[in-house]
Parts: sequence; C-alpha cells; structure tokens
Amino acid sequence: MTPEQLRTVLAEAAADTVRTAHPADGAVLRRADGRTPGHWHSNLALRTAARLDGADAHDVAEQIAEALRRHPDIAAVTVSGPGFLGIEVTAASLLAAVCAIIAEQIADAEPGADAVPAADAHTSADDGDPAPEVPDGPARALDDDPVHLIRRSHAHGRRLLRNAAAAGVPGGCPRTAARGDVGVGEARPDSAEIVGAETLDTGERSLLVHVTEAADTLARTRDPAALTATLADLAHAYLDWAASHTLVPTLDADITAVHAARAVLVDAVTTVLARGLRLLGVRAPERM
Repeated sequence: MTPEQLRTVLAEAAADTVRTAHPADGAVLRRADGRTPGHWHSNLALRTAARLDGADAHDVAEQIAEALRRHPDIAAVTVSGPGFLGIEVTAASLLAAVCAIIAEQIADAEPGADAVPAADAHTSADDGDPAPEVPDGPARALDDDPVHLIRRSHAHGRRLLRNAAAAGVPGGCPRTAARGDVGVGEARPDSAEIVGAETLDTGERSLLVHVTEAADTLARTRDPAALTATLADLAHAYLDWAASHTLVPTLDADITAVHAARAVLVDAVTTVLARGLRLLGVRAPERM
C-alpha cells in the first residue's frame, strides 16, 4: 500500500464513519518515527472532529480505526493521545506496492534518459563484483556530500543484486510486476502473490514504508533540495539495513523466501534512488 492509496482508504473510512463529504481536508499522513506503534501516523480524526460540532476527536478516531481494521491490507490500527491514528500495513501489501514502483520505473524508462556527461560516471574500472562493503562508520559521515552518498548507496545496492542473482536468489515480484509493458490500469501484483513478505522483520518492513514514502515525494515535487533530502534519508536507512542484514546466503545456507523478499526490497531502494538521481540530472552508477 502506497501513501496515496492509504490516504484514499483513510478518507473513505472517515466518510463512512462520520458521514461527511470531505473528512480528510487538512489531514496529514506521516511516516512513523519508530517510537510509537504503526508505520504511519495521521491526524485525520482530529481534523475531522474539528468540522463536527461537539464531536470528541478520540471517539472519532476510534470509529475510524474500527473501519480501517476491516481493510485487508491494514494489519493494525492504534489510537493515541487526543486522537492520533497509528496505522500498520501488512508486509504483503508493502511488497506489492514496491513491486508496482519497480514496474512503473521500468515502464517509464526511456533509452538515454539517464545519460549524463562521461566525466560524471565515477564508475569502477574492474569487471568483477566482490562482496559489497557498507561504508565504514555511520552512513551519516557522508552527509557533507549527500549526492555522493545517494550514488554510492545505489551502486552498493546494484552490486548486491548482481551478487544475489549470481548466487541464484530469485526476485520476489510476480512476473506482471517485472515487465516493462505494464500500463496504467493494467494488472498489478496482488498482495497474495508476493513471496516471502511475512519473513521480513520489523526493520525491513519499515524500510519498505520508507521506500513508498520516498517514491511518493518524488512524484509530488521537483525541488532539488527536497529531492536530495528525501533520497539521502532513504540512502541512510538502506545502509543501516545493509550493515545488519544479508541478501546472499552463506555457502552452507539454503536460499529461502526471505532472500527473495530482500531482493525486492533492495531492487525497490535502488529503483527509487535511480529515479531521484535522474530528476536531479545525475547518473545512478552501477559501480563506484
């Protein structure tokens, strides 16, 4: 489930609950910071209650939460404080959303669209793909050059995916999500078709949410500063994940569903980073 889809679900839940035509006016949806339950936080109930004379925001939030819990792609909803909603979406719906992001990127790509002067390539001259290394120390040490951080993270992810493919790790997206001819309104991956979604841990699900938020931001703004900040934030989150998770199993370990799901995760991260770099007029390198 993407942020845009969740906004629609929230608006419909509020409309069905309080019977008002525009319950979501002024409502804000933000990615959770990890300190409170859920993937997303919304002030929808507070904004909706403000439009209703004498309505208690917490009661309105409980009613909206009850409606949201009936949605198949929503795993849990909590109400906190005066009426803030904490929303957790299912892992399968998150993977389905990023598979759609990957498919749309493939469909939208045009030959030469990412071309930049050769001097900006900064790619490695070697042909091999040794195991990628996460930058020493916190990723935030590269904050002085956020574009370099974004490019380095993209190259790291692409190398990780090449190594995974060489080891026989399958991609987790359904076939329809990987084809470049998927058009608007055509088949998208269904949540039930996604392999390995439930094997992802809490941090990996949060990274999937991060990917959908970044893709949503890229679709809404062309401001270079906002794009750079969004991409650098995603790059930080990816490198933090890469420092504590593996995509390629060791020689004595079996390839499992979690590796396929992680391949989708890394593919989605690099897809969004590449899209953002292209918007900034910068090449997304395969190697650095």
